Amino acid sequence: MTEQTQTQSSHSVWESCLRKIYGGPASVTTVKGPWKTGKTDFAIHLTEELKRLGLIYTAGANIQCFKDNNCESQDESEIKYIDNFVSLESWMFSGNRKAMLYDEAITSTPSRRAMSEMNTHWLKIIPELSKGRMHLIVVTQEESITEKVFFHPTFHVASWEKIQLSRHNPQFRKMVKLRASKFIPKPIIFRNLPPAKIIFDPFRSATWRMAPQEMDIMDDDLRILFDYGQGIAYDDIIKRYPFLHTRKDVSNRIRRGIKKLRSYISVSNSRRSLSENTENGNEAEQRK
Repeated sequence: MTEQTQTQSSHSVWESCLRKIYGGPASVTTVKGPWKTGKTDFAIHLTEELKRLGLIYTAGANIQCFKDNNCESQDESEIKYIDNFVSLESWMFSGNRKAMLYDEAITSTPSRRAMSEMNTHWLKIIPELSKGRMHLIVVTQEESITEKVFFHPTFHVASWEKIQLSRHNPQFRKMVKLRASKFIPKPIIFRNLPPAKIIFDPFRSATWRMAPQEMDIMDDDLRILFDYGQGIAYDDIIKRYPFLHTRKDVSNRIRRGIKKLRSYISVSNSRRSLSENTENGNEAEQRK
């Protein structure tokens, strides 16, 4: 199959591709390529472009972003930091079109752990992407050893492949090949890609968890849910929280609080069960 070559400065082709891929229903796209080819930087740049074009309104990632190059003061003004399923599900159904960057997928969800709790939970999340109006951008080094659901043709619509070049090549870290046969008949290579404007630490690992390390008891969704559970009327709840304006706003927050609490309880029960099984196994070993 022949390829086309474009520079990102050729905005008509670049923007046309982004509109075709990200302008429709929420889906999964992947960014892949060898180590140190600028995959994460490109994925962040991609969200910047999607925002610029109005294709998304907000972005999240399991990548911490910072206010300056010292990488000490965290900044979530452009990309919200999300590193667990509980926070993701709450944010996912918060309205507006959005994109989530899932970095280092090969570490958290390798294909060899296909039936692990982490991998099977993604099987529940991905079919809900359209309802949540959330594009999922998965960053990985190697497709063959990453969880297969991310590449299922029902959900996966495009692949961005970072091209490995010599450090001395003028196009080092500036080239990417796009494959999106559902929208574009031939692969396209884009050159002269600018670096992301958002600052992140490329040497900091991107982690992923089933739930937050500690549940934030001051979370607004949970506070509103608990207020409702204590019998406080909708109109009184609206008066307590300046960001609530209608009864529908309250209902949406209550539903999000229920989802968040249910996820947290499910994860806690799984951890308790795992701990009990481990203890029983240790006792059995000791009796031997």
